Parts: sequence; structure tokens; C-alpha cells
Amino acid sequence: MSEPSALTEVQAAVRAFAQRARTDAVAREREHGAGDPVVAEVFAELVADLLATGIGRVRVPRRFGGAEGHVADLGALLVEVATADSNLAQIVRGHLGFVEFLLQRGDDPVTAELLTAAGRGEFFGPAASSPGAAAAQRAGDGPPALTDGVWLHDEGAGLRLSGVKYYTTGSLFADWINVLVPDGDGFVEVVVRRHDPGVTVVDDWSGFGQRLTASGTARFDAVPVRADLVLPHTDPALPEFLGAFYQFVHSATQAGITRRAADDLAALVKGRRRSYPLAAAPEPRHDPQVLAVVGEVASRALTTRATVLALGAALDAYLAAVGESRDAALERAVVESAATQVVNSRLAGEAGWLLFDAGSAGALDTALALDRHWRNARTVSSHNPSIYKARLVGEYLVNGTLSSTRPAPPARVG
Repeated sequence: MSEPSALTEVQAAVRAFAQRARTDAVAREREHGAGDPVVAEVFAELVADLLATGIGRVRVPRRFGGAEGHVADLGALLVEVATADSNLAQIVRGHLGFVEFLLQRGDDPVTAELLTAAGRGEFFGPAASSPGAAAAQRAGDGPPALTDGVWLHDEGAGLRLSGVKYYTTGSLFADWINVLVPDGDGFVEVVVRRHDPGVTVVDDWSGFGQRLTASGTARFDAVPVRADLVLPHTDPALPEFLGAFYQFVHSATQAGITRRAADDLAALVKGRRRSYPLAAAPEPRHDPQVLAVVGEVASRALTTRATVLALGAALDAYLAAVGESRDAALERAVVESAATQVVNSRLAGEAGWLLFDAGSAGALDTALALDRHWRNARTVSSHNPSIYKARLVGEYLVNGTLSSTRPAPPARVG
């Protein structure tokens, strides 16, 4: 019998971790809220255990210590993790996107250094979104006129990074932080160590859902920057691909939320004994109307997972394409990513609402924390509003173009 591949080992480890992590997910939700200082302590160990499975190196090439899996492989694992605890899937989103960014850079010593770090289990956290509209400044031009955003400056002591970023999901637990910095008409990725002098990450996320993601604020106070760790965005297709990939992770998280809602509902109905005078059966578990609701929620779970796997295959097809077919493959991936977000946002929200039709008043018990499914799905869906993604799909189908809907920076909120 042949030895298991690195990817097979990661898959087995992630699934075993997910089984453990789901056990205490309800207790974590009930006991800790957004901004709770205990969250960092509680989740630091969980995140470390998740990273120990190798999920952060699924896409890293084998020569750098990775499993060299496909995007679709990663999508299936993210659904498993999000089913256990959707906060965890969102926490690793920035790391996974940065690995994709590195994979598009080609071979050079810095890329090899950073991919090797990911291959040995080190974690990259993001700092992409600004609290407000940040002014675009070239390195060395001095601080922007606004008080938010980030900028590079050199005042004689070497290159420094200063400013503020928000929605830095995962950076609280990171070894490295990759910071999206305006540079003229474009952007650069500036990579610093999480615990470098001048780096502060605060868990001040106050959303009603995904409360345990530590999606807070990162501050950079004249942080020393290695000149070779200022990585430009030179590929014009990169923002499109990264936007589609980052949304892919959100859609996988929605699929996991929906599946967990279906699992929790089935368990609840199986254990229910009270019924209604108008019910068609004395026990809910034999009531055809109740069972139909369970089936409706489960069907949404199956559908959301299927869309994620299909989108993963579309992203893989783009990465494998060459020549003129590459542009067409990218357009298909961008459109499929947008359509997946539209569908999964709707289905995940519906699942979190419908389950209460079969759960009755007993489902409202805060000990069950079933409300988290709708709150979490709504929060993930709000990071990149699907109204814009639906418009993108319509624009492409009717007018054959994505040009009027293309954002300048990669979409990485949340």
C-alpha cells in the first residue's frame, strides 16, 4: 500500500479537528461576545490546532513544505471547518488569500522565503481595509491627509510603515501581517512581523455575528520594513482573481453555516416530544410538515456546498489556463464567484430563518444558540454586499463586460 499523500494527511487532520471543534462551538458562542478580551485566549489555542492540521499549506507547493492541493480541495475543507465553527473559517481567510498572491508572483527568493514559512505552519494575517477612504500615496511622499489608511515613509532611518487598518481578521493570531498599502495608482503588499515593534492589533470588532473572529483594528507606528518585503501588484489580472478567491472563502463559510444549521435542526427535531393540536402526527419526528422543513434546510446545505466546489473548479481552471484562454477563464471565475455569493448569501439566510418553523418555541432557548446561524450568515453576507455581485453577473451576461464593475483594490473586507 502506498504512503498517504501530504494532501490526504491534511484532509484527515482537518476533518478530525472539525469534529472536535464543533463540540464546544455553542458554549463558545454563548459565553463570549464580540470584543471579549477572553476571545484571544480561547481562540489562540483553537487557531493553533487548526493550523497544525496543515490547512494553511494546502495550496503551498510541495517543494516549500506544502500539500500542493487544488482550490477545490481547499473549498471542501473550508466547508468542514465552517460547519464546526464558522469563525474559524473566516479567521484563516486572509492567510489563504496571501498564499494565492504569493503563488502568482513566480520564483524569487522572497516568495520562496514566505511560502516556506507558510509550509512550516506560520500564519499570515491581513491588514487590507481602512476605516474610511484612504488617500493613495507613493512611498516616501509623507503621511496622507486623512487620519486613516497606511503609508510608507523614510525619514533617514530606513523604510517605515505607519497608519491604521480595520477588519484585520486573523491578524491577532498571526506570525506575519501582510498590509495593503496604496502606491500611486496601485497597491503594494508590505509584510511585517506580527510582533515587530510598533505593531498593535486590537480585537474591537462589535458585529452581531461572527463575533469570535477578532476582526479588529491593526495600528502601525513607524514599523521597520525590509525593502524586499514590499511586494508590488504587477499582474493586472491579480485584483480580479484575488477578489474572486477571497469571496470563494466567504461562500465556503456560508456553506458551512448552512450545513451546521441543517445538522442542528435534524438533531433538534429528533429529540422533540411536544407538538401542536393541528399537527399531522403526535411526534414532530413523524410530522410530514416538520420533516419537509428539515429537508428544505438540508437541501440548501447541499446546494451551497456544491456551488463552492464548482467555483473552486473554476478558479483551478483559470490557474491552469494559458495563452488567450486564460482571460476567458478568469472572466468565468469572476462571474461564478459573484453568482455563488448571490446564491449562498440567500440560501444561508433562508436556512437560518426556516429552521425555526420546525423547531418551534423550544428552538428559541439561548442554550442552543440557534440564532447564531442567521446572525453569522447575515454578517458574512454583509462584508461584500451581494447586490453588487448580482449586478456584475447581469452586466456580463447582457453586455459581455466586467469593466464597469471592476473595483480598484482587491476585495478583502472581513
